[in-house]
Amino acid sequence: METIKPRAYIRRFDVFAEWNRQKALKKYGFSDKDAKAFGLAVAKVVAARKFHGHQIKYKGATKEFLEGRTREKWWEKLADDKEYDEKIIKRMGEDFYYKVFLPEIEKAFDEGKDYMDIRDSIREKWNRLLEE
Repeated sequence: METIKPRAYIRRFDVFAEWNRQKALKKYGFSDKDAKAFGLAVAKVVAARKFHGHQIKYKGATKEFLEGRTREKWWEKLADDKEYDEKIIKRMGEDFYYKVFLPEIEKAFDEGKDYMDIRDSIREKWNRLLEE
């Protein structure tokens, strides 16, 4: 059986975006389209804070939306589902994403694992495949 390898190194950014997509789907009940945009937007916000010192404010905005206090989907200002497809799925390869990456992230999320505990260990084996 042939091992499916990613087309590019799997980044923390990729895992975090997918983790938040899962959260949006399963915890918030978002549509797939909104979940993709949300996952990518959250990853962008965290990356902007970490690498560029930007203080993009979204904390509380998701809660306001979920509670019906606003109809504004803040994540639509930062990302959309097509960008998720391009920057996450196509970058690593659709075959790898759907057959390897997605099922493993989804399994970890469903098992209640903590993102911080899996973010590096889950990527390690996939990235080693690119070094062989």
